[in-house]
Formats: sequence, structure tokens, C-alpha cells
Amino acid sequence: MHIHLFRNARRWDSCLIPIDDTTFGMILQFKVRLVRIEPTTRFFMGETYATGNGRLHDTYGHFHLDRWDDHEWEDYKNRFVTVVQRHWSDKFILDPNKDWHVPRTTSPRNSATIQCGLSIQLVDSSSQAHQTYRIIHPRESTFRSYVEEFNRTGVFTHNDLEPHWNDRRTRIGSETHNISFLQTTINHEFGHTLGLNHVKGVGNSDANYGVTLSERENQMGMGGLLTPRHAQPWITRLRNHLIPQTHYDTTVSFRGRVASPQLIEYWDNDWRPAAPAAS
Repeated sequence: MHIHLFRNARRWDSCLIPIDDTTFGMILQFKVRLVRIEPTTRFFMGETYATGNGRLHDTYGHFHLDRWDDHEWEDYKNRFVTVVQRHWSDKFILDPNKDWHVPRTTSPRNSATIQCGLSIQLVDSSSQAHQTYRIIHPRESTFRSYVEEFNRTGVFTHNDLEPHWNDRRTRIGSETHNISFLQTTINHEFGHTLGLNHVKGVGNSDANYGVTLSERENQMGMGGLLTPRHAQPWITRLRNHLIPQTHYDTTVSFRGRVASPQLIEYWDNDWRPAAPAAS
């Protein structure tokens, strides 16, 4: 297997670095421009636009924009990097289906694993950036933040770095319960930047965010739970770093797993303790 250590691309760069004889680290590297949207800012992104009169127009309504305080803006930029990296970096390990790595000429093949990392660097211009996000400060809390994956852009709000609760009627077995799911919007939207769809496919209907509890608690549903499926961007990117040299190499594949336990981030509002067993 021929290994390319560094690769550049429009959506992100990446590197595959040996840590030791049986471990690699693969890092997706993003250069991100955050654009500060003020009430006087003019911009147009399809059906989302502002003409500089203090209002934002969008598919889901009209929103009044407030000014950013300088300190608040600097804090947002710093926390953006921290929140996204903390959630998505070092959360997955890729396991091979067979031995594939030869660390030295005289060494036998081994089944080296790959640790998945993510790095964000903020840049000042769109020409430097892989992704450009506009950040608004609306008075209303109903704006729906979004990412346009293929245009490498998106619109987020000042509240999107904070976890928030969503209440949904959710199927648990044969019953339907009122469940509160905890999710941080920026981490869900960055999943779209990574190329991940909603848990039930492309679309923004309520059903696309899941129907059952296991679907809705998913990061690409209503919650924050990461699953092996979310390692797919790293698996896909490996094709640019691991170049088969023999037929044996072409049969090597990788599967993702979540690297550590996760917190339960939902609450069943209809939960009741089981009745005591009859004596």
C-alpha cells in the first residue's frame, strides 16, 4: 500500500501521519472564515438575504438583526473552534478488515488502526477558506441555521454554540412518548459540512430527523449521539491517502467505531417507574 501523507482539496485538507508501528492519525483540516453580519450588512444567499436595513429575509420568515459587540464576536470565534473540535475530533477509530501496513521493509504486515481527528483554522478571507459561514445575531429564536454543503457555506446564529432542548413525540417500542433531546446546533450543521445527511435521508421534514428514539437521539437527528456511521467522512477520505499497489491492497477496507462512551442526552418526559412485582 502506497501512503500519501498530505492531501489538499476544495472542501478540506487532510493528513495521514504514523503515530507508531500499529497506529495512524488522520486529521481533516478545515480553513474556515466566519463573517460577522451586522444590521447594515448586505448579502444574498438564495432565499436568505439582507439588504442592510436591519432585517434578514428567509424561507421561514423575517428576522431583526442586532449588532455584535466586539468582545462577543471574538468570544464567538474562539468558542466556535473549541465546540466543533471537541465534539468531532478524536471520536472515531477505523479498524481494517485485514493486515495492511508494513512499517518497515523487513516487517510483516499488521492491522494498523487509524485515529480520526479534526482541526479548524480560522482565516480572514474567502480565498483562503475551505468553508465560509455567515454569523447573524437575530432577536428572534426561530431562525433555522443551515449549511449549503456543495457551496461550502452556511448561516448560523449567535446561539448555535449552546446546547438546547427540543421536545418531540417519539416512538419507543409500541408506544409514543414526549422526549426532550439535547443538541448543539453547530455540531449538527458541521455534520452536514462533513457530508453527512439527516438520519433519515435528505430533507428538512420532521421525519428526516428520525421517528424512533434511536434515530432521534442521533447527532444527525435531534440529539448529539455519535455512531460508527459518522466516521464515514474519514473512511471516504482514506481513498486519497492509501493507494493500492497489489490486488491484496484492493481488498483492504475499514470500518469505523466510536472511540469512547457517550453521555445520554435525552429525557423521557413520560417515563414512569415500573410497578412493583406482585408478591
